[in-house]
Amino acid sequence: MTATSFKNCLFVLLICVFPAVALAGRPLLIDDAATNAAGHGHVESWYDTEERTFNVAPAFAPIEGLELGAAIAKSNSSGETSYSLQLKKLFTSPQENGCNRGGTLGRTSVQNDNAYTLYGWGILSCQSPQWGTVHLNLGWIKERYGSSQQLTGLAFEYPLENFTPHAEWLRLEGEKNTMAIGARTELFKDVQLDGSYRVQDEQNYWTLGVKWQF
Repeated sequence: MTATSFKNCLFVLLICVFPAVALAGRPLLIDDAATNAAGHGHVESWYDTEERTFNVAPAFAPIEGLELGAAIAKSNSSGETSYSLQLKKLFTSPQENGCNRGGTLGRTSVQNDNAYTLYGWGILSCQSPQWGTVHLNLGWIKERYGSSQQLTGLAFEYPLENFTPHAEWLRLEGEKNTMAIGARTELFKDVQLDGSYRVQDEQNYWTLGVKWQF
């Protein structure tokens, strides 16, 4: 795998695959322990200024507590297209006041490149009507010809009257830490508008997206 291919593969993993579920998905980087209800799904689409990338990520829950997700990202800087597939499983029954646990496994690759990256992490989400919600991710990613890298992420979000802001921190072994803030709001029933701003290695990026639930 070329250095450019690996960079884009890793980029898609961090920016496109993390938020592949439920209402605490976009614009978070950190995964949450929640899925769509059985028989329901969503489609997220957003633009990211890093690599000037457009992303589309559908997800669907065939049964309660199990969600299947996919993502495609097209970089306008490199011209490369990346693809991802993932599975999320909840290990606890959903709670609106308490802690939920889950896990995610997935694979991401760059078009016309035979290399790929595998990833997996455990998820802990604890929420309270008074204090908001905290999400914790702990796991790894592994490029086909490389060593595993440990991944740690922490996010906090607090719903206000008309929107939900968040702040988060993401660490990937061997990479500079990422800090991000963002917010989401409901434009109208089943349609969400969201955005985020993040900093990594003194570089600044922003995203803007929409999410449709069905």
